[in-house]
Amino acid sequence: MSRIVLASGSFLKNFVMDKSKLDFEVIEADIDESIFDDKPIAERVRLLAEKKAEKVADDNGDAFVIAADTLTCDDAGNVFSKPEPGSDPFKAAMELSGQTIGVYTGCCVVKPGGEHASIVSYTSLTYQHFDEQLLHRLIDGDDGAIRSGALGIFFDAPGFTLIEKIDGSYSGAYGLPMEFVYSQLSSDI
Repeated sequence: MSRIVLASGSFLKNFVMDKSKLDFEVIEADIDESIFDDKPIAERVRLLAEKKAEKVADDNGDAFVIAADTLTCDDAGNVFSKPEPGSDPFKAAMELSGQTIGVYTGCCVVKPGGEHASIVSYTSLTYQHFDEQLLHRLIDGDDGAIRSGALGIFFDAPGFTLIEKIDGSYSGAYGLPMEFVYSQLSSDI
């Protein structure tokens, strides 16, 4: 089997790969992620994933190189960005009550020899309606439970219990659509 390289230092992407039971190594792609800020969300994440994968593949031509980039947005297409220092993550989390958010994940796999394929995975997450009292009870004493200014959907985050519905790629919502990755590795695993 060829080497597998994940071109990301992301905790969640690494977690998904660990759960896949595939042997892989991590080589982070050092690129300017603002280069495609002017592009529509889906195109932006696809182009960033391709750029990351190609950069790492340049020095690892014998490997499958997997890269992904994820953006989350509201129904109006406004991208959720990482919270500014000093911002109120509780307020940001409360704003998700009853809301549906979209998770766009661009994923690119470069195969040994340079052939590559990419997709954009879309997952819709709908939160239950919840109030401040419930949210305070869930996160009491655990500020880390509010991740990136929003509620984590990770299984150990209290926000996981507030998800009403997921539609789309389950692992894509975590930043790495494994159904696509497996399809690209299928002849080699």
